[in-house]
Amino acid sequence: MEDRLDFYRCCPIEQEEKGGNKYGRFDIETDTLTITQDKNINLLEYVIIIDPRRYKIINNVYVEKDGKWDEVKLTPFRGDQEDLVFRIIVDFRDRADKIRLGFKNNLADDYIINLKYIEADKEAYYAEQEKKRKENLLTAASIKHATGKDLVNIYFQPCCDDYDRTEIILYHDGQMLAKYNVDKEVFFKSIGGLAYGKYEYIVKQYDKADKLLLETQKIAFSISGGEPAFYGGVPQITW
Repeated sequence: MEDRLDFYRCCPIEQEEKGGNKYGRFDIETDTLTITQDKNINLLEYVIIIDPRRYKIINNVYVEKDGKWDEVKLTPFRGDQEDLVFRIIVDFRDRADKIRLGFKNNLADDYIINLKYIEADKEAYYAEQEKKRKENLLTAASIKHATGKDLVNIYFQPCCDDYDRTEIILYHDGQMLAKYNVDKEVFFKSIGGLAYGKYEYIVKQYDKADKLLLETQKIAFSISGGEPAFYGGVPQITW
């Protein structure tokens, strides 16, 4: 057998139409096919395809699981009845142990390929999902502000269906000046009487049980004698 990936396809079933072998690596020295799970831990079933047209000496393919060998039948590839391949399904939840290749006319002894599985990093996956969730909340909240001569208007939207209220914390020179609770049906806060200078604020949103749903980083703005300044964009994640 060759030590390249071109004698089989190895990818999640969900990606079978696109193909590719980046999830599998064959080591000829150890006769081992290593299947690396996609970073999406929900992709659990992988397809390995051996093409008998490329390796014409292959006559039979078997898969071993729990000490039992089952023959893999030739099946149409992508629905083409004349394009037949050995299609092997392996599952990270119920793992096969080995693949055995039998050769035509007994040209050689059966060849055993060991299967090895490398699971995705679950903590990294959950961290990425949590980051995306928070980014979506911040996008939905649509936080921005506009400044006037001695005031700032802070605008926002509910970050999700569980939203109940908003809290805004105002800072000046690193010191907290005030906390403002905004009623459920109000989606802006006007803060007046501000002297010239640099300010910051944090927006927090809660559900009915006072569980924190969203918290921004400190968002800066300035009060000056010039024209009003406008802030746009999504704050970074801090919570």
